[in-house]
Amino acid sequence: MRDDDIDNDEETLQYLFDITLARHVPLNLEIIPGALTDAGIKLLDHHKHLHPTLFELNQHGWLHLNHEKEGRKCEFGISRNFDQQWEDISGGKTLLEKIFGDKFYPVFTPPWNRCTEETFKVLDRLGFRVFSKDKGDRLVTGFGFKEISTTLDLYRWKGKPSLKSPEEIVESLTFQMRETGPIGILLHHQVMSDEAFAFLDALLGTLCQYPNIRFHTFQSLAEATDPEPEEARVR
Repeated sequence: MRDDDIDNDEETLQYLFDITLARHVPLNLEIIPGALTDAGIKLLDHHKHLHPTLFELNQHGWLHLNHEKEGRKCEFGISRNFDQQWEDISGGKTLLEKIFGDKFYPVFTPPWNRCTEETFKVLDRLGFRVFSKDKGDRLVTGFGFKEISTTLDLYRWKGKPSLKSPEEIVESLTFQMRETGPIGILLHHQVMSDEAFAFLDALLGTLCQYPNIRFHTFQSLAEATDPEPEEARVR
């Protein structure tokens, strides 16, 4: 599971932590580096220290700002060149590494789940291990990072954010479980209502009953899907 837009210590974020910890389900936390507060740092560092395998700290853009004058919102869109993107992304990565040290794992998620080819070149040069957005028809390949994107958002985003019906979410999840490849649930704690939290808690409770279902951080999933070295395959 991936939770976006983290910058401060918020009641909704603590509530999400309580739910995932109770179910022992790992959570990938997408941090906005340039907006991160001291309270947010304290909360994240505390939980990562106590539960190192259940919380993963990743990078979510730089300031989550829209730089496009027309069309869809984007922080790393067509109006920004390689050098401009490099400055923001490298600055965010350096800041998170300085704050969290080896608690930070180099995953990049672009705000609004969109970016450009220049972004991929920047991420490749900076040594990011994973890139994550909402899954499209074609995976991003040919770079040093691996794309592991989300496949199921609990919310609709046209107009005011609205929670999908439980029936629609379960139908989508059931369909995806018949397919190959990992399933990625996307969360936004800031917009989640009591109803959304209750549904998530019930959903995780149900999924945890099945021993064939495994929950991953980006790091554990990337390592699990890495090809074996040649010497390991030859016995």
